[in-house]
Amino acid sequence: MEVDEEKNVSVDETLEKIAELLNEASISLKDSVRLSNLKNVQELIVHKNPELLDNFLDEILQFQLDKSGEVKKFVVSFIEEACKKDFETIFKVIDNFRYLLFDENVGVQKRSYLAMINIYKNTLKWIVRHQSQLEEHHKQTWYTILDMKNHIAAQLDSDNDGIRTCCIKFLEILILCMSERLKESIVPHVNRSDFSVDQLDQDESELFNRDEMKEEGRYHLKKLLEYTLSNHISSVNLITSICVLSNVAKQRPEFINTVLETFSKILANMPPTLGKSQVNAVKKQMKLQIQSICKSSLCIGFVTELTALLNELGCSNNEINRLIPKNLIAESNKKRMNQTQNGSESKKAKLGADKNQEKSVETLVEKLRNKENVADLVLVTMTNLPDSMTSKFTQEYKPISNAGANQQIRQLAQMMVSYMGDLSSSQAILTVDDEDLDDEEDEELKFKMKIKSEKIDYSESTKTSFNRQQSLTTTPTKTLPSNLNKPASNKTFKLNDVTNNMATKFNQEQIRDLFNKTYTRILDSDEIISKNKEACLVRKKTLIESTTIDTYDQNLMNYIFEDVKKRLDLALIWMFNSYIKLKSALHKRNSLKYTRYKLENGLDVKEEEEEDIIEVGKDRMEIIEKNERILHSEIEFCETEYDKILIMILKNLQERKDQKDMLFSKFITQVPHLTEKSFELLKEACKDKEKYLFNMSTLSELIITRSKQRNQLIQILLYFTGLSNQILRENACAICLNLYERSQFSQVIEEYAFTRLKFLNEPTPPSEIINEVVDESQELLDTSSWNEDMIKSCLYLYLNLMPVNHKLINGLTDVYIGAISEIKRVILKTLEEPIKKIGMESQELLKLIQDFPPNSETLVLRIIHILTEKTHPSIDLINKVRFLYSSKLPDVRFLIPILNGLTKAEIISSLPQLIKLSTAVVKEVFNRLLGMNTNVPVHKSPVSPSELLVALHQIEPSSCDLKTVINATSLCFAEKQVYNQEVLANVIQQLIEINPIPTLYMRTVIQSLTIYPKLSSFVVSMMQRLIGKQIWKNAKVWEGFIKCCQRIKPISHQVLLKLQPPQLKEVFQSAPDLKEHLSHYVQSITPLERAQITTETLELIEQS
Repeated sequence: MEVDEEKNVSVDETLEKIAELLNEASISLKDSVRLSNLKNVQELIVHKNPELLDNFLDEILQFQLDKSGEVKKFVVSFIEEACKKDFETIFKVIDNFRYLLFDENVGVQKRSYLAMINIYKNTLKWIVRHQSQLEEHHKQTWYTILDMKNHIAAQLDSDNDGIRTCCIKFLEILILCMSERLKESIVPHVNRSDFSVDQLDQDESELFNRDEMKEEGRYHLKKLLEYTLSNHISSVNLITSICVLSNVAKQRPEFINTVLETFSKILANMPPTLGKSQVNAVKKQMKLQIQSICKSSLCIGFVTELTALLNELGCSNNEINRLIPKNLIAESNKKRMNQTQNGSESKKAKLGADKNQEKSVETLVEKLRNKENVADLVLVTMTNLPDSMTSKFTQEYKPISNAGANQQIRQLAQMMVSYMGDLSSSQAILTVDDEDLDDEEDEELKFKMKIKSEKIDYSESTKTSFNRQQSLTTTPTKTLPSNLNKPASNKTFKLNDVTNNMATKFNQEQIRDLFNKTYTRILDSDEIISKNKEACLVRKKTLIESTTIDTYDQNLMNYIFEDVKKRLDLALIWMFNSYIKLKSALHKRNSLKYTRYKLENGLDVKEEEEEDIIEVGKDRMEIIEKNERILHSEIEFCETEYDKILIMILKNLQERKDQKDMLFSKFITQVPHLTEKSFELLKEACKDKEKYLFNMSTLSELIITRSKQRNQLIQILLYFTGLSNQILRENACAICLNLYERSQFSQVIEEYAFTRLKFLNEPTPPSEIINEVVDESQELLDTSSWNEDMIKSCLYLYLNLMPVNHKLINGLTDVYIGAISEIKRVILKTLEEPIKKIGMESQELLKLIQDFPPNSETLVLRIIHILTEKTHPSIDLINKVRFLYSSKLPDVRFLIPILNGLTKAEIISSLPQLIKLSTAVVKEVFNRLLGMNTNVPVHKSPVSPSELLVALHQIEPSSCDLKTVINATSLCFAEKQVYNQEVLANVIQQLIEINPIPTLYMRTVIQSLTIYPKLSSFVVSMMQRLIGKQIWKNAKVWEGFIKCCQRIKPISHQVLLKLQPPQLKEVFQSAPDLKEHLSHYVQSITPLERAQITTETLELIEQS
């Protein structure tokens, strides 16, 4: 007891400490303090007290909205560690992790990519192991992870070098998981438990296809090799790729040849952007990786290739001999000899390929010696060069010392052949015409091949460029007034001197032209003033104020969406500026109302208030009314303008194809106010099949952060909980469950769910439900009656809340009692999942079972069946049902779910009532008792198969008719796996000991003989015992005895000869064929055997 108390105190102290750390982290303004506290919390709930992980999971995850990138990276790390400790955590945090994966902070993205390595391989392993037990939310999580996997794999083309590095590391795990682990694989100890394709039990299942996974793994390897051999790869990524490829080669020997060839190509063609020190670092890393391969058994068969690579990396022969053991060299040579003997044809093909490659090199050497061809190649590549030479290229470029020499030409030709492959069967290089290309070939290739035939006049091009530049720098003077062309004076320039009286100096067309040009210059000045913060603010303010002019709002909109990622802040400033105008007008209206109130009640009005409303010689109230009318129009205009701008921007953001940057979410969560139209747009956006995850997460964030508009937002979310679209509904219900755990949302959600549930007691569906179903299905419905979709629409949310709040089961019971039969049927059909989640330990469920209201028997019976379908009934459940059966409702159907928890006597006593039920129900009873066709774990039934069959024979005719018992025993005989030869023999032997002999005894004996003929000898011995019990005194059993004698011919004489003459005579009268059989037997036996038969019996047999 003392130990338990100390443990409880320790847990309480931990809870208090965690709460204190989280509170301090949430209010602290310093990133270092928040990080320190969060790390301490992680240590407490992940490593020291993992049982508290679920308690504080949501509190940690809310820091994903923190502005600090370091805090967000911590959340990613926390998710990774939590999933390692309790892997099923991933199904709870997948949406949070996806949100962080697409964060705008590059550092957060990189940390998420690295965390995805462990999350992906562990999820894959878990999903494969539990394929047969997966629920729908497991599958949706897996589909989400596949989407994230594809996104990361595509980041090899990212502009950020660090993201490409993380992508390379992620590709390593993809390649390893999607390929087979061989016996020769060298797998580090920490990766022994990792998944590989060979662990799949089936070649193809609902979620996995072995061949497709292997093909995808080869595809990712191909992409990695292409990137590794690209000219623009950085030294860091090249080193990372070398390490990854080396790991792949060691763990998947099937790829070692490809990896070694890639290493060779890297050495032959180092990226031109690398400096000398970077090249040395790459070579050093490659040397280390090759040395690790040499020291393993993987080098067998590749000693020649490894030796060549080490020679190119500067290793001496002595070093190479020390690296590769002699025994491995011998094995390698032996392997090559075997391959040579067994694969002469493949060797010839390889020799042929080498000859073709050498021929292609010679062809290219001849072409490259032609200056015209070289010039054409230069012209083709110039189309891909930047307009100006980069500073990095200027610093690192080194002239080729032997340019134009035969050796340099041959190296260049070999490099080109290694990239282009065998050219012997293709057309002559550098002489391809456009006519020789197929229509399906790349247009870019046609352009490059046609450049030779085009005559480019560079002097004309230069001249044109110069003229264009000159025209841009020359200012046109025909549109300027003459007074602006005068020589400058010493007078100080003032803007007012130019802008005053512009209407008299310029006509409307000139003024419009000046406005347009000024506006264009301001738009184009983005990069020029980007470093001047004050100038940037002035520019943005000017652009936004210009939207009051006709068409300029659309111009600004177009400008923003030319590069919306960089200019989203401008859109937000635009929204806030419009909102400030609206709030200013509303504030003025409130001030006027207050002033009117003072005047009407004779209160003093301050001077500053009078200045705003009073004109000389006018009545105060008249001016107030006039100002109110003006303000009313101004407010209407501001509201319309704000709404128009907001909807324009949201629509444009939502219609963008690429939503990975989550700009729609960022914008709508930062605007100052949401309008009714924006609510409708957000509602439609959440229905988008491709973007619903992002938009639903956005809706959830808005509900939490916007307290003033929370009611409208939460109604949008609740609308989705009643849809028939499973994906949208489940996502909305999941968000509702998360919000339901917060006190500020629980009452609203519960009231909405209960209101919809109460609709089911209405005789006809209400208009609200009809409109929702019609809106979703776009079909005309019969509004006079309930259909299944309408009923489920009212049930979905309530059933999802029940596992969280068990008391809600009582509300469902009340509705069930007053519902029509169709609604009851749907409730019973949809009840399974929530009841399983609640479990039989729920006190609310047990209370309902014990004291259920009238007319809810079928509901309670269904609940008990669900609870015991795949699990043994608990002691509490057994006691509640037993009490219910004995005192309140003696309906034997209630005992069926808990049969395995009853005693043998209770089961046997209830058998007469149980077998009177329908055949399907009786079969279910026997299945439960015999442990067949059930998902319940292996258990020991209170009644054995033989005891069950014996008990059926002992049922009194007064309690159950004979035909019903016969049907029940037939169900037993049908289960041949349970009632085998040994069990039936045991039953026959037990039944013969009962006095009097059961009526169905001989029927059971005959059925046993029919199924198992080998029991005939055993049956003979039992029948001989029956003779001693004077079986002929029981007419029905005696009739069965005679039929059994007919069945066991030709050995029935062993039984018949034991009968007394009167009984034997009776047998002959009932079955004459037995007399003939016995007569033949007597004639065939020896005189000595015949002497043992009584004279009276012989005479009876021989009578004609």
